[in-house]
Amino acid sequence: MFIINFIESKFCCLLTDLNECDRRTNDCHQNATCTNKRGSYSCKCNHGFIGDGFKCGPIITNSCSATRKYLSVSGNYEIDPDGPGGLVPFTVYCDMSDENGVGVTVISHDSEARTHLYSGTVQRDIHYTGASISQLASLTRVSSHCEQFIKYECYNSMIQPGSFVWWVSRDSTKMTYWGGASPGSGKCACGMTNSCANPSDRCNCDKDDNVWREDSGLLTDKTTLPVTKLRLGDLGASSEEGYYTLGKLKCYGVS
Repeated sequence: MFIINFIESKFCCLLTDLNECDRRTNDCHQNATCTNKRGSYSCKCNHGFIGDGFKCGPIITNSCSATRKYLSVSGNYEIDPDGPGGLVPFTVYCDMSDENGVGVTVISHDSEARTHLYSGTVQRDIHYTGASISQLASLTRVSSHCEQFIKYECYNSMIQPGSFVWWVSRDSTKMTYWGGASPGSGKCACGMTNSCANPSDRCNCDKDDNVWREDSGLLTDKTTLPVTKLRLGDLGASSEEGYYTLGKLKCYGVS
């Protein structure tokens, strides 16, 4: 009888579940709820918080880089760059894998398609999806880095930044430099390194020589982004044409 009871008692103890939630031996975040399971436990962030239960943060942060501290899945999230009491929060796409997984805030617009230009002077107003220019300006202020890709493919159509082609900043200032060049330089990327098709020109397109050429690069001065207008000229003759491409606004890092 003693032996049987001992065996039963030992078998019972081996099957006893240790409740990590009650014993507070779990790794759930302070803003998460612990749920006991046989042999284990789970964590779920409380209402008003996001995360995997082990890390939980406010459901609305100021950028995707802030959200990345709690979530690693890319998708649409709501952000509020200037905080409560300011501009209303807005929805953005968070790319959680780009830029080594720092959490990149991506803003789309209505002029992302490669667009053919073939006559006269063209001006394009850029409209961003789901956010005002004021909201985007607040995003650039809380981010350590912002960028926007811009490209012009040309055939007998010169850029000469500020003369034939330019872009307009968020505060309506005419910007006389192109992607990949320094602000205020009046150049394209190749002009910064004296590597243009004609070394004496400021842009490849300025050679104007019956050959398809290209000038492209990133705009990275976050105090002027995003691009709000594009102005493209030198398209008056039948032999002059071009294509422009303007990428999404991307911001990341914590300012």
